Amino acid sequence: MAEQYHKRLIEPDETIIFDRRHSLWEIWKNFLIGGGAIVALILLLTKFKPGDSGGDTNWGYIILISILALFFIGWYGAWPLLKRRKMPQRNMIIPISIMVVAAGAWGALMWFRNDEDFASIWTTVVWIAFFVVIVGWLVYPIFAWFFAHFVLTDRRLILSTGIINKHTMAMPLEMLNDVRTSQNAWERVFKYGDVVIETAGEFGQQPFTNIGHPLEVKRQIFEQRKIYDDQQETRRGKEMAREMSTTMQTGPAPAAPAPAQPAVKVDELDVVDGLKKLDELRQSGALTEEEFQQAKKELLDKMHGGQA
Repeated sequence: MAEQYHKRLIEPDETIIFDRRHSLWEIWKNFLIGGGAIVALILLLTKFKPGDSGGDTNWGYIILISILALFFIGWYGAWPLLKRRKMPQRNMIIPISIMVVAAGAWGALMWFRNDEDFASIWTTVVWIAFFVVIVGWLVYPIFAWFFAHFVLTDRRLILSTGIINKHTMAMPLEMLNDVRTSQNAWERVFKYGDVVIETAGEFGQQPFTNIGHPLEVKRQIFEQRKIYDDQQETRRGKEMAREMSTTMQTGPAPAAPAPAQPAVKVDELDVVDGLKKLDELRQSGALTEEEFQQAKKELLDKMHGGQA
């Protein structure tokens, strides 16, 4: 599966620096949450069922559904809103919807807590909740983790998510402006966090959430960006030297007849200017010493040939 994934997203001559998924703690965290929810549902199915107290308040039922409602409102509503408040693409609809649904469900469960008709369908309600917990907190996180890829290559950053409907984003390293990381106290303990990529153009600011060892990821991205810039500068330097050498070999465009001696001097001045530019390219690292000597030899041979 991973090999097929790379064949689809990675170009034949592209090198992968790392291929990361979300932190494994994300899966274990969902398992812990799902386990707690299952325990609460078992209690609501057996000991703390609504309508069993003859109209009296069943405090166990009230406490359990209140804890579940507050957890949904806080963990899946308020906390995502707080984390996304400074991001340009905040996607506030899902957290707000979860908060509204959780608050509405809590109100309905409280309203019908001592209703005999509601108590008769309570078992069905709890089994539906069991299904939601198993799929949402135990099964889905495993598939979401497996099919999510955060890839750094020698020229791009790629994010691929989605189980059935795939969403892929590829950002060239040359468009990268900055990389920021974010970790709260909990995330620092388990060594994961968010990586926010700031790029020029249409991508803007893109968050990559729940990535293991985000500071190391940031370091690798900056290192690869520097390597990429150096390679591009070297390539441009070689192209410039090649164009300069070609121009000197072919000579300038035909012009009006002129005395022979000035033409030789102009050619010498062009060669001297070319040597200065080649030396600048060598000092900047765009040309190696061997490449510099080769281009220098070609220019000097051209000058000597012109004087002959």
